[in-house]
Amino acid sequence: MKKLISLLLACCLLIPAASMAGEDDDLLIEEITEEAAPEAEQESGSGEPAADDVFVDEDTGETYILTEEEQQKLDELIEEDVEEDDTGIDPDSLDKNPNLPENVINILLIGVDTRSKDPQEILGRGDTQIIVSINRDTGAIKMTSILRDSLVPIPGYKNQTKINNSFAYGNNRVKKGTTQEKVRSGAALAMRTINRNFQMNIENYVAINFNGLASIIDALGGIDIELTKGEAWYINKYLKEHPPAYDNKAKGERTPLEVKAGVQHLDGVQAVMYARTRSLAGENDFNRTDRQRHLLDLLLQQVTSNLDFSTLMDLIDVAVSYADTNMNFQTLWDLATSLAPALTQMTSGESLFEQMRVPMDHSYSYTTHNGSSVIKYNLKKHAQAIHEFVYGTYYPAD
Repeated sequence: MKKLISLLLACCLLIPAASMAGEDDDLLIEEITEEAAPEAEQESGSGEPAADDVFVDEDTGETYILTEEEQQKLDELIEEDVEEDDTGIDPDSLDKNPNLPENVINILLIGVDTRSKDPQEILGRGDTQIIVSINRDTGAIKMTSILRDSLVPIPGYKNQTKINNSFAYGNNRVKKGTTQEKVRSGAALAMRTINRNFQMNIENYVAINFNGLASIIDALGGIDIELTKGEAWYINKYLKEHPPAYDNKAKGERTPLEVKAGVQHLDGVQAVMYARTRSLAGENDFNRTDRQRHLLDLLLQQVTSNLDFSTLMDLIDVAVSYADTNMNFQTLWDLATSLAPALTQMTSGESLFEQMRVPMDHSYSYTTHNGSSVIKYNLKKHAQAIHEFVYGTYYPAD
């Protein structure tokens, strides 16, 4: 089921690649009808379709061709069990704001800070929390980072604490359940915490640990990122002093980055280290969230610009192994069809989304709470700011 869902999303992501590359032999489209093109019939000389399957988009008339190997992969995915996943989360228990417009769907991305060697273990604190807001009418994407040290009340708990604890608290509520039940309990509490404090309506999530993200980046072949001299130095220093359990290089194979400013090709581990960097002189978690959104932007650009079918299928196989989501077939299909028109208008190198982070500049203070440094700010004021960023106006909850 997850592979089929990922394929549907991937089909839409390949549309802009078609318009940029000008080629049609490695492409899929979101809605395809099996129909032999006249050209293919003529080439075969026998009235039969050519060896490669030909598909015609009924809306545009464009022709796409899949090789025999690509068609086999597609058939294998479609033949899998396509029953709806059990979402495991009751939307009515998430303290959603009923006054928000329905044309925007909000999804919570949760990056879990786990030290496990297993990149598929998604348990721990939700150190990265990003609200992805997709306008179903326009396909516009907006991302809002919430800093992990934000001091908030968590539903069901007496004392305020850092917002990144909400996911871990939810994990711990499930004492004897499966790992997936623990993950979904954590995601439910993380969504409910954001909904209550920022008057949102989130009911869908994607959770992944940093080890899994590194593996996905490796499946993409790495990523080019422009680094400062300090960033390159810090990535090397940290990996040398704290070799990660999930490293994708055998001992002695890691090549140090050249310590200078400029574009560097990073593998998965290096890219994740870039996104986690916050200890350079004069920096903090604000700078880290900037890097996280920048990395996501670059990855999205890469996915939508130059992936062929084979690489895409490899990426799907990797991605579905490391991420957990409660989004079902219909939700993902709606998102895919919403994003497709906007992606076709994208030009090479263009950012795919607008972004903000909470708290805003000059609107917070650092304080100590239960012996830990936290960030304190007016939650209602920031709820209003998020609404204005995502929707253009404020929709207070009842």
